[in-house]
Amino acid sequence: MAPQEENLISDLTVPPERADWYRFQGWWDRRGLADGIEAAAARRPWALAVADNDRRLSYADLARAMGAGVTRLAAFDALRGLILVAGNTANGVVAYHSALRAGVAVVVLDHRCGPADIRLALDILPSAPVILPAAERIRLLEGVGADVVLLEEFGEGSVNDGKWQERDRNAPALVLFTSGTTGRPKGVTHSLNTLTAGAANMARITAADEDSVLFLVSPLTSIAGIMQMHLAADCHAALVVEPHFDAEASLDRINEVGATILGGAPVIAARLLRAAEAGARRHIALRTLALGGAMLPRPLLELATDAFGIAIARVYGSSEAPNFSGSAPEDDRERRLSDDGVLMPGSEVRVGSGEHPQEGVIRGPGVFLGYAAPEDNDGAYEDGWFRTGDLMEVFEDRVTVVGRLKEVVHRNGLKISLGEVEEALFGLPGAREHACFALPDLTTGERLVVAVCLDEGATVTLDTVVDHLVGKGLARRKLPEQLVIWDEALPRTPSGKVVRSRLAIEAAVRRSEWAR
Repeated sequence: MAPQEENLISDLTVPPERADWYRFQGWWDRRGLADGIEAAAARRPWALAVADNDRRLSYADLARAMGAGVTRLAAFDALRGLILVAGNTANGVVAYHSALRAGVAVVVLDHRCGPADIRLALDILPSAPVILPAAERIRLLEGVGADVVLLEEFGEGSVNDGKWQERDRNAPALVLFTSGTTGRPKGVTHSLNTLTAGAANMARITAADEDSVLFLVSPLTSIAGIMQMHLAADCHAALVVEPHFDAEASLDRINEVGATILGGAPVIAARLLRAAEAGARRHIALRTLALGGAMLPRPLLELATDAFGIAIARVYGSSEAPNFSGSAPEDDRERRLSDDGVLMPGSEVRVGSGEHPQEGVIRGPGVFLGYAAPEDNDGAYEDGWFRTGDLMEVFEDRVTVVGRLKEVVHRNGLKISLGEVEEALFGLPGAREHACFALPDLTTGERLVVAVCLDEGATVTLDTVVDHLVGKGLARRKLPEQLVIWDEALPRTPSGKVVRSRLAIEAAVRRSEWAR
């Protein structure tokens, strides 16, 4: 099932001298896919591998379902690539691991994506079949000519042989989308080597082993979800996926399954800890919180450690460089609360770029191969080092992130590009000009706000904004929660750039409408 046609990511690779160094150091090529699920199924067939609200699969069950998935994919003649659309379900986990064993690149999308995301994925992997939930087929694929495999049926059926071959671990294996400062989402491309290095870093940071039970709230197809799928498989641990997060109900489930590790956004941890604090039992089974992706409030960290005895594992990373730094096992409480951890094996950072004297530029065995669209790589690197867009301080190989250049909203642990939403807003009837910005939100961490200056006599509501964005194919998870009306021109710099800080400051005294 080798790819038969070129695609946007065919030529992405790590420079040979860097790849040789990573192999020499043992950060690459030390394990294959079969060392994960297949080895666990042979050694501990009864052990829990993955569970959602409806299914529990042992490692033997997962290996059989995965074999059926591989058989299903083998039916495609000259398979050129795969597009996987999934939510937090056991079916999604089965499909992902099966897709990796097909030997071609996989583009992953959250089940809440929009039709525009499907089209973008097909631009990267032309003619690729789409694996997706039955409920999303009409919404996402109307007018799109693509072969379809229903996610619910993916791991079912017979296993003819289920055989597959280990693939080139340095070749492009995965594309996931991230929102940066540009209007169009960028396709972040990883190899199995970079993914395995990132998962190994997470294992170091969290001390995960075969007795660990990972509780996944972040989207399965986000970098946090991808890392935890690899971590669970590589450590022969259990992965419990939560399809719909609710603080009280999810806390009950964490305690029921004995979950030990939660990785993801601080806002999720904060809501769980508050629910545990308010509950009659004041109990939470978690032993480790691996937190990153936003500034971490110290009171949250102190509550976790002091009230519940949970170890805080600070993590710095991104879709492009997962688990790049993090807490070391020997770090004491104060160290864990004070910075973003020590550089992981092979990770290198320089402070200062051509754009900003404090921007961190990085490289390492877990850093991605590059963006799918060639134009997105322009300006993303300096002398082979990836520009993070984050402002850093580094002392004795420890990293502290002090701010960011990228204009994004961190909502419930997901990054939403302000530029992408603004681009989709062009042509909004009644709007003379518009801009997006973030405001703090006690529930979600940050909320996405749209500021609009109206044409004379025009009326714009949040509903008309939402309808316009949906009509442009924007994913519903990226829709704004608040509309603010400006009676005069939006504040701009002399060069014409909108001053988002002014928008945020003045929003409280402007006419606003909130999502119901």
